[in-house]
Amino acid sequence: MHKPELLAPVGSKEALIAAVENGADAVYFGGQGFSARHDAALLPDELEWAIDYAHINKTKAYVTVNTLIKDLELEEACEYFQFLCNAGADAVLVQDIGALKLLKEQLPQLPIHASTQMTVHNLEGLQFLENMGVKRVVLARELSLDEIKKIRSQTKTEIEVFIHGALCISYSGQCLWSSMISGKSANRGYCSQPCRRKYRINGAKGHLLSTKDLNISERIGYLIESGIDSFKIEGRLKHPEYVAGVVRIYRTLIERYIENPAKFQVSYDEKHTLRQLYNRGFTPGYFFMDPGGNLMSRKHPRNQGTYLGNVIKYDRERKFAYIHIEQPLRIGDGISTQGRGTGTTVRSMYIDNQSVESTPACAIVKIPMEKIVYRDETIFKTYDFKLMDPFRNKDIINKIPIKLSFTAKHGEPVTLCITDGENEITVTGDIPNKSKESPVSDDFITLHLQKLGNTFFEAKSIVINLEDNIFIPISRLNSLRRDAVKRLEEEHTRNWKRKCKKPGISFNTKKIKSGPLLSVNTYSLESCKAAIDGGADVVYFGGEQFKDDPLTKEDYYHAIEYGKKKEAEVEVYFGTPRIAKKIKKLNTDLNPDGFLVANPGALYHLNNSINEKPIVIDYTFNVFNRVAMTHYLDYCHRVTLSPELTLDEIKHIAPYGEVECIVHGFFPLMVSEHDLLGELFPDDRIHDALLEYDKHVTFPIRTDVQNRTYIMNHKELCMLDHIPDLIEAGVNCLRIEAGLYNKKTTGKLTKLYKNAIENRTNNHCSGKYFSGHYFSGV
Repeated sequence: MHKPELLAPVGSKEALIAAVENGADAVYFGGQGFSARHDAALLPDELEWAIDYAHINKTKAYVTVNTLIKDLELEEACEYFQFLCNAGADAVLVQDIGALKLLKEQLPQLPIHASTQMTVHNLEGLQFLENMGVKRVVLARELSLDEIKKIRSQTKTEIEVFIHGALCISYSGQCLWSSMISGKSANRGYCSQPCRRKYRINGAKGHLLSTKDLNISERIGYLIESGIDSFKIEGRLKHPEYVAGVVRIYRTLIERYIENPAKFQVSYDEKHTLRQLYNRGFTPGYFFMDPGGNLMSRKHPRNQGTYLGNVIKYDRERKFAYIHIEQPLRIGDGISTQGRGTGTTVRSMYIDNQSVESTPACAIVKIPMEKIVYRDETIFKTYDFKLMDPFRNKDIINKIPIKLSFTAKHGEPVTLCITDGENEITVTGDIPNKSKESPVSDDFITLHLQKLGNTFFEAKSIVINLEDNIFIPISRLNSLRRDAVKRLEEEHTRNWKRKCKKPGISFNTKKIKSGPLLSVNTYSLESCKAAIDGGADVVYFGGEQFKDDPLTKEDYYHAIEYGKKKEAEVEVYFGTPRIAKKIKKLNTDLNPDGFLVANPGALYHLNNSINEKPIVIDYTFNVFNRVAMTHYLDYCHRVTLSPELTLDEIKHIAPYGEVECIVHGFFPLMVSEHDLLGELFPDDRIHDALLEYDKHVTFPIRTDVQNRTYIMNHKELCMLDHIPDLIEAGVNCLRIEAGLYNKKTTGKLTKLYKNAIENRTNNHCSGKYFSGHYFSGV
C-alpha cells in the first residue's frame, strides 16, 4: 500500500524539533522574506541549520517562497534562491510564476512545489505547471476526493493536500480582501484575516465567514487509498506543542491504517487530544461532500478547546467566577467563555475556599477572572497543561554521538580524531609547550573537548593520551575542536549541499502594438451593448455567471453580432470563470474575437486546442513582475497586471509587453466555494446582498450559477483623475469592471473614460471612490 508523506508545519526552531521528534517525514518553513506566514519566519541564521537538522534526522526540508514578488525584489529573490539551493533545501514552494520560471530555467537542481496559493483546481491547471517542470502541486482545498482521484489518475506529478488545520473561506491565491481594506496583502504574507470578524447580512449576524478547522483523522484511510503523495498539516503560527501533538497522532493513524485497514479506528483519547490542541470546531472540508453550513464556525472564530462547564455566578467586587466544571481542571490550564473569547490562564483556584492545585470532575470551583462572565455562560478549556506536557519541547535535540581521541606528546603536533562510526576526521595542531608549573590535565582537556554547543553532535566518549608537563592554551584547544567538528559536519551535509549559481535577470523591451485601448468587462447582454455603444475598443462578456442574470448561448451570439454592427467594429471577447473545475468548450464554436482567461487551466486548454484567437490574461493570475509577465506573453497577447501593484511599480513592468490595468468599478475581493447566502437564508433564495461590517462599510455579495460566493470591494475604484499618468506609465489597455452596473451606468462610464483616453485629460471622480493600490502598495 502506498504510504503518503506526512508533512509538518514549522514556525520556529522549537516547532521543527517537535515535528521531527514526533514522526514527520518532511517539514515546511519559511524565512523572513517571501513567505506567506510572515509572523512564523525563521531567522536567516536559522534556515540552513533547520535544513541540516532535518536532513541529519532523515527528514525532508521544504522552504516556502510562496508570495508574489515585486519587480524591484527580483534580485534579492535570486540571491535567496541561490542560498536555498546551496543549503540543500529539498524543494521550494512558490506562488509567483516569475519565481517558478527563474528556478526552472536557471536552478534546475532545486525542485519546485506549486503552492496552494496558485489556485490549482483542475487537471489542465496542473498540466500547465507540469509543463514548466513543477515536481509537486498543492491542490486547492475545495476539491473533492473524487476530483482529486481523477487528477491523480492522469498525471505523474506529485499531489499534496491539506489534512488538518485552519481553512480559508476564499480560494487561496484569489483573495484581495485584506489588502484592499488594510493594505496587508494575503499574497504577500500579511493577511489581516477580515474573514474572522463579525458581520451582518439582512438580519443575520456573527462571524459569518469564519470557517471551522479541517480534520480528516477518522477518514484518513480514504485519502491513503487515493494515492495522494503528501498529507499536509497547517499550522506554522501554532505553538510547538500543537505541532508535536498533531504530528504524533497522524503518524500513529497512518501507520495503524496501513498495518490493518479493516480494524482502523481513532480512539477517544486521540479525538480529545486533537480537540484540545486547537479547534474552531472540526470539519472534513470538501473531501467527501459539500459541507454546507457545517463548514462554518460562525459563533467561535477562535480556539474552542473542549467543554468544561457553566458559570454559576460572578462576584463583581472580588472578581471571582464560580464555575460548575464537568472535567478535571489544573493550575496552568487555560479557560475561556463560549463566543466572547473572555478567558484566562488558571493561576489559582478554590473549592470550599480551600486553595487547590487540581480538581476532580463535577465540582464547583472559584477562579479569579478580571473580565466579567455571566450566569449560565458556557466555559471551555482552551489549554490543558497536563495533556500538553508530553508534547512540550524540553529543548532536547537528538544529537549524533561521536567519539573523540586526543593525543599530545612532546615534540609532536597535537592531534584530535573524531568519529561518528561512519565518518572519521583527524586534525593536527601545533607542537605543545613544556610546563612544569601549569601543565594541562586529562580532565581539563575533556572539559573543553565536550563543549559541542549548538552543533549536531554530542560526545559519547573521550580518550586522552597526554604526556606529562604539557601546556596547551585554551584558545588552541577550542580551535582544534571547532575545526574537527566543522569538517565532520561537512562530511554529514555534503550529500545535500549544492554549488548553485545565482539566477540572472535580463529583458528585452518589446514593441507595443496597440494602445491605449479601453476595455469593459460585463456580465449581462444589456451592459455589453451599452459598452459597445459607449465607445469601448474591447468588451469582455460572460466570465462569471451570476444567478440573478444567467447567460444563455443566444446571449453570447448576440453580443458578437452587436459588436460587428458598429461602424468601427468592437471586439467581443468571451470571459472564462476564475474557478472552473471542469474546463469545457468555452463557446469557441461561436467564434468570438478572443478570450479573457481567468485561470491557468483555461489558458492551457485554449493553447492546446485549435483556437487561434487572441487571449488576454486576467488579473486573477496575480502577475507582479516582468518575469511573470513575459512568461505569460508566450501564451497570450496582453496581460492584466495585479491590482495590488502601485503606479510606480507598473512603470517598471509596462515597457516590456502589452499590459492592461483595472481603472474603475467593483471586482471580486474573494471567491468562495461556500454558498453563503444559500446557507444563511435557505428559504429566501436570495443571490445578492450586502455584507455589512458597520454602517459605513458594506461589501456587495453575488452568488454564481455554481452557488459560489463572490465578495466585491466596498468602495468603487475610480482612476479618472489619473488617465494621463496611466498612459504615460505605458499601460496599453484601461479596463472598467462593469459587472455590478446596469446598462445606463455602464454606457456613461464608458463614454467618460473613452473621452479621457482620447483627449489625455483628467476627469473628476465624484462620490465615495478610492484609488485601490495605485498610490499605496502592499
